[in-house]
Amino acid sequence: MFGGMKEFYQQVQQDAHAQQININNRVYTTKDIQGVLEPEPDCITVTTLTGLVDFLKTNVDKLDVPSLLCHIESPTKVTLRSPLKGAFIQRFAYIQAKADLPEMHFDQYLDGEDFNVWLQSSFVDGEDAAGNQKGLVLRYSSNVKQTVESGASDDGVTQVVSARVGIASVENVVLPNPVSLRPYRTFTEVEQPSSSFIFRAKTGPRFALMEADGGAWRSKAMKNIKAFMESEVKDLHVIA
Repeated sequence: MFGGMKEFYQQVQQDAHAQQININNRVYTTKDIQGVLEPEPDCITVTTLTGLVDFLKTNVDKLDVPSLLCHIESPTKVTLRSPLKGAFIQRFAYIQAKADLPEMHFDQYLDGEDFNVWLQSSFVDGEDAAGNQKGLVLRYSSNVKQTVESGASDDGVTQVVSARVGIASVENVVLPNPVSLRPYRTFTEVEQPSSSFIFRAKTGPRFALMEADGGAWRSKAMKNIKAFMESEVKDLHVIA
């Protein structure tokens, strides 16, 4: 009886320890095991690139700046990471910048007042070298009104609507399409990329902007962030 208990105890002890076995020249373990990772620092979060730059310039944590990696993950997210550390090749995230931006309503029809407020508050002002046509779109959306006598026609490419001329008269006008606009979609410290939008109207009147650049603005924004960080912090490795 006691001999059986001893064998049982030895078997339990053996099963409690992971063992390595070789199958077809590949090494496996008999149990799932997890490495004990290096303790990671708390990651600080800021909302601007300036906050990230200030962290690097003050360097209160005495980091080796040339060894750090500034990872531009998206037009709205930048993370400062450590070099590879420890036996398990970890990268620590020290600080992260997440842009605090206005809400966008692309591909949604808004009534005239809401559309105009959105256009004025969430897009870069003025006609500029980038071909920004915010003023043109605003003029159309402010003057278009619904009428009984003259509605809207649409051939899928151009759209004709009724627009007020002067004080009370109405004439048919063709909405500009596509239009070039610069919404606030990345950090305010860098230039907002210009991209094309389809400007649409329907009865109400209601207006919408449809993105029409296939997301090309994202790579432009990330290049702008990369240039900004490299100019502000020398010897910093920046990848986008």
